Amino acid sequence: MKKIKIIYILFVALIFTSCDENGYLRDLYVAPEAAFEIEKDTYDVFESVHFVNKGSGQYYVVYPGDATHVYGKEGDTGYSTTSDGQFSYSYQEPGTFTAVWIASSINENGERVFDVDSVKINVVALDGGLDNLRINNLYRMSEYAGTVYYTSYAEFISQDSLICPILFDAWRDATFNSIKAKQLVNFELSSNLADMYWINAAGEEKKIVSGSTASRIVEFVQDGKLKIQNFRVITASGVISNYYVAPVMIPKMTKFSIGGASATIARDIAYYNRYNVTLQLSDNTIDLANVVPEFETMNNDPNLLDGTNCRVTIDGVEQISGVTPVDFSNGPVTYTIDYNFMGNNNPKLTQQSLVTVSVTH
Repeated sequence: MKKIKIIYILFVALIFTSCDENGYLRDLYVAPEAAFEIEKDTYDVFESVHFVNKGSGQYYVVYPGDATHVYGKEGDTGYSTTSDGQFSYSYQEPGTFTAVWIASSINENGERVFDVDSVKINVVALDGGLDNLRINNLYRMSEYAGTVYYTSYAEFISQDSLICPILFDAWRDATFNSIKAKQLVNFELSSNLADMYWINAAGEEKKIVSGSTASRIVEFVQDGKLKIQNFRVITASGVISNYYVAPVMIPKMTKFSIGGASATIARDIAYYNRYNVTLQLSDNTIDLANVVPEFETMNNDPNLLDGTNCRVTIDGVEQISGVTPVDFSNGPVTYTIDYNFMGNNNPKLTQQSLVTVSVTH
């Protein structure tokens, strides 16, 4: 009898437990209503977007809408919010994304009931996606001890345009360590979900990877002349940003002579754009206060000079080789060389060098 009584009690307990569980679910059930708010509709890349629950339910999931988080796309995932429906997210790339908010509850039958809401979020990047760019190992610099290479670091001159200063010594025919060779460029993008492309002379997009030897394809010289190159950044969401990179020579005085005597020209070891020219004249009859130097810039190379894009001055006065007299009697004289990218009149596409010339007997 005792055994039967225990079984009966357990049976009754199970009946009441089952009934209580359904009642418990029924008491907890809140009809899901998906509704949420964000502070604005446009954000910067990496800016925090705060999602605030304005609906009802027991559980909330957010699909931000960027790569791998698209609602309804197989394999993509969403994020659970806090219990009260708070959630923050930062987009890594520009684009227009559909953020989907899902509210759900478990009804008394143990079934999950859903409701869905969505909103468009615009994400912008003022820099468009390219953070920096450089051309490595353009020239091995013999004036330094050990193995030292010149690297050109691009500078932004506008939102989509950059200038790469090029050492004149890199203007040589060589397979490597020359601007005339195919280049491997290093760069950083705002988003790790974006890709970089070089647009070749035929207008074809060629994907390049920063620092990859397989991407040694970029040609800054075409038809013997330096050319502005077009690069393109494409994000995973399809946003396209074009960039224009201009390789501009740092001008160099390559020859300097007085009365047939040639000077020694050396770069200032601390600066890429400063040179020291020294000339000791054996002819003591030459008046240092009134000499007419002969000089060349960048070997008078017609692929770099068109007769209008390079100006040599002393204290703002233009100097003409073999024509303009100079006074060296009071010590060294500084020449300024202003060079503009050939075939382009943009004043920002310039480089300047300072040349200190010392002439003695």
